[in-house]
Amino acid sequence: MRNILEITRNDLRLFLTQRGNLVSLLVVPVVMTLVVGIFTGGGDGSRFLQIDVIDHDRSELSRQFIDALRTANESLILCPMDNDEEDHCNLGDETSLSVQQAIIRVEDTTTLAMIEIPSDFEEAVQQFEPVEIIYRSLENLTAPGYIRQAVEAAIQRVNGAAVASRIGSGVLLELGAEGIGEGEQRLLQDALYQGAASIWAEEPVKVRYQLSDRDGEQEDSNLQEGLGQSVPGMGSMFVMMTVFGGMTALVVEKKQWTLQRIATMPVSRSQLLGGKILARFILGMLQYLVVFIVGMIASIHFGDDFLALILMMISFTLAVTALSFAVGTRVKNEAQASGLSLLLAITLAPLGGAWWPMEIVPDLMRTIGHISPIAWAMDGYNALIFENGDLHAVLLPMFVLLAIALLCFAIGIWRFRYD
Repeated sequence: MRNILEITRNDLRLFLTQRGNLVSLLVVPVVMTLVVGIFTGGGDGSRFLQIDVIDHDRSELSRQFIDALRTANESLILCPMDNDEEDHCNLGDETSLSVQQAIIRVEDTTTLAMIEIPSDFEEAVQQFEPVEIIYRSLENLTAPGYIRQAVEAAIQRVNGAAVASRIGSGVLLELGAEGIGEGEQRLLQDALYQGAASIWAEEPVKVRYQLSDRDGEQEDSNLQEGLGQSVPGMGSMFVMMTVFGGMTALVVEKKQWTLQRIATMPVSRSQLLGGKILARFILGMLQYLVVFIVGMIASIHFGDDFLALILMMISFTLAVTALSFAVGTRVKNEAQASGLSLLLAITLAPLGGAWWPMEIVPDLMRTIGHISPIAWAMDGYNALIFENGDLHAVLLPMFVLLAIALLCFAIGIWRFRYD
């Protein structure tokens, strides 16, 4: 372990003592992040996630469930009821949807998911009988888990109010209200349910996030939108560029016989590789730290799950470090390594949504874009920053990035040669 840390320390020292590297690490990413964030934040600051809702019950309780769904995630557009003149629901001349139409719209990714409320929804809840709300989605990269979380949050409200109603009516009956008739008991339960639902809707304890200027007035959400995209996007791109610089360093050390000399010392092959990989990983995390500090200074909200945010950074940096190592073992000279690292960075970054939101590109390009590790990273960051997701919401992109890391590390170790 001591040899690994010594190799890591030496590589970091060599990198940080070069002024050009410090400019590329500290200055250029900050400038690019601010410029891209300000210019991309010039829109209306809205992100729409449309899902279809088929309400067979059309009752007061089903309406409350739909309202709870809107409250759980304000960026959701519930079709067809929330459609407007701009036809955000892509309904054309249609004013209603059948179940089959909604299923087809999910399958062709016109919408991200659909919810079907059964016709006996209100009656079943009032009678404390099991009832199922059907949720359908492709559950792939176009239907993130935070949509399902919004549905579960809305269901939790309904279940909570139902439980409160049942417990409350039971307590009243035990306290001497056995003489109440069946009809009166029903009215009592309905009153308790409505009371519990109203209290829940008021959200007695909640957190409201706002951006304020120096005069205490609320700023436009464009800053959150713009920097919320550019901080993780530009951060991921510059992490990739910084880590990919390891390709050039590896070629230079081979050319200067540095690696060959190390091979003659009491340092194992695994220790050498571990030290080189750890150095580039630390530089990648340092690059993330620089860019995210810019976002923190600008009071950008990065979600409520700090652990999930850190794990996303670690997963992406590991994947990029492994990719750089795997590719770097095959390059022959310094010019080839430098050109290839730049080509990969400027290709994978826009393809993966580092420069602009993936929501604005066609579905085909959105799918192709997930060839890039940055696309999976941005899926995770968007879930945390814009949808207030938690660790559960980023498990899929984290798993994919870690799988990329394992595969590329295996390839790189297998191909590595001292000469």
